Amino acid sequence: MGFLYEIFNNSFVRRTLSQITLPASIVDNIKHIIRPYQEEAFRRYIFLDTEDLDEKPKKPYHILYNMATGSGKTLIMAGLILHLYQKGYRNFLFFVNSNNIIQKTKDNFLNPQASKYLFNDKIVIDGKEVLIKEIENFEEADNQNINIKFTTIQQLHIDLNNTKENSITYEDFKDKKLVLIADEAHHLVAGTKSGNLFGSWEDTVKKIHECNFENILLEFTATIDTETAELVKHYQDKVIFKYDLAEFRKDKYSKEINLIRSWYDEQDRIIQALILNLYRQKLATSHNINLKPVILFKAKRTIAESESNKENFHKLIDNLSMAMIEKIQKTSTVPIVQKAFQFFEAKGISYQDIIRRI
Repeated sequence: MGFLYEIFNNSFVRRTLSQITLPASIVDNIKHIIRPYQEEAFRRYIFLDTEDLDEKPKKPYHILYNMATGSGKTLIMAGLILHLYQKGYRNFLFFVNSNNIIQKTKDNFLNPQASKYLFNDKIVIDGKEVLIKEIENFEEADNQNINIKFTTIQQLHIDLNNTKENSITYEDFKDKKLVLIADEAHHLVAGTKSGNLFGSWEDTVKKIHECNFENILLEFTATIDTETAELVKHYQDKVIFKYDLAEFRKDKYSKEINLIRSWYDEQDRIIQALILNLYRQKLATSHNINLKPVILFKAKRTIAESESNKENFHKLIDNLSMAMIEKIQKTSTVPIVQKAFQFFEAKGISYQDIIRRI
């Protein structure tokens, strides 16, 4: 069995999809231009909700959008909130694993002065003005507006499993239709991956989701694990839309990316990256541009691996030598690396200077 999004390659489905007009609830209330792939993302949800297909997800709906970072996942969330409000939903629970993301999302949803605020000055659906209200629990919700509870998955898990005054409880979800919105959803499937849901964040979300047959769980992530068999099986009937970095770049919406392939071992790859990073900074400075380039060294799988990598990185920096720098200059076949060394030479930046500045 393939992923759910593959049904949209079917010619009949594509024809039907192209005939779907985006509802006014989305078009008239989203502040930003809706890009073609975002229109497709909305149409797919509407199509699955209205058409009777064998592949259609079973209720309560659980759907995932796999979209590249920067491609507008939050805009899709906003549009679906408006559409689902028109369909009768009033209560929305947004959760993620990072407080930082929550604050950005609040600005996008609640702060009209924010540069990335998503809605028009007035939200009007079916001729009535609708407000977006932040709530602490669903007892505060009303039936006229969009009520959103923002939380981290950690706090949600704690609140629901250690009840205290004014915190959210499982009772809040009884007899209420609810839309759960999970951002960075790849952080929330450790239970499925390990084969043991009991007591996990994922188990908490599952319990809320299954409180009501009409509930909807919308997940969003740029990262989906296609190597772990349990996760592939888990998401096969849920991934409604896949728009990866390659497509984002091909459609010319992303910043330009230069991929550099190297046959060096890990240590020499790191040194080469540090040299390029320094080159970018010094090149910018020579043109009166204040630039502080950033490098991300990413572990393949675990936090323990990341911590070990960090320790090794600091040892490498402490022991960086002119011989190591010279080796990169003499052996690197990457043109931009040679260009960096030519720049250093022209500016009188020696190997010792390179080491000191790194």
